[in-house]
Amino acid sequence: MSKVSTLTSEMPVLSLPVEAEVRYRMEVVFRLTVTPFVARQNANVYLLMNVGNLLSSDEPGLVLGETPYWQVPIFCAFPEFGRREQIGVLAVDVNSGAILLEHSYPSTPQEIERRAEAIYHSLGTSSAGT
Repeated sequence: MSKVSTLTSEMPVLSLPVEAEVRYRMEVVFRLTVTPFVARQNANVYLLMNVGNLLSSDEPGLVLGETPYWQVPIFCAFPEFGRREQIGVLAVDVNSGAILLEHSYPSTPQEIERRAEAIYHSLGTSSAGT
C-alpha cells in the first residue's frame, strides 16, 4: 500500500468577507525514479557504511515540497534491552537515490551515533531503576 504525504503551506492573511468561499488547488509534477524499496536500501547502506551495523531503516514516506524526497525512518537495535528505537530520519532523493543530509535528522553520521548513544543510556538508566 502506498503512503500519501500532505503538504502544508502558509499564505499571508487575506482580507476576506465572512463566509467567503475559498478554493485552493495545487498540482505537483515530478518524475519518481527511485522506488521506496530502493530508498530504504540506500538508507541501510549509508547507515552501515557511515555509522554502524545495529542501525536499520523502515518504510519510507514521500515528502512533497520544492524538492520531493523519501523520508526513511532510521532505527537502532538495542539487543540487551530487547528494544528497537527510532533515532531519526534520512532523506533520500527521489531521482538519484542520494542521501540528502540537509533534510535528514540527525544530519551527520556523528549526530546519528550520538543520538543512538543517548537513547542507549536512557534505556540503561530506566531499566536500572526497575
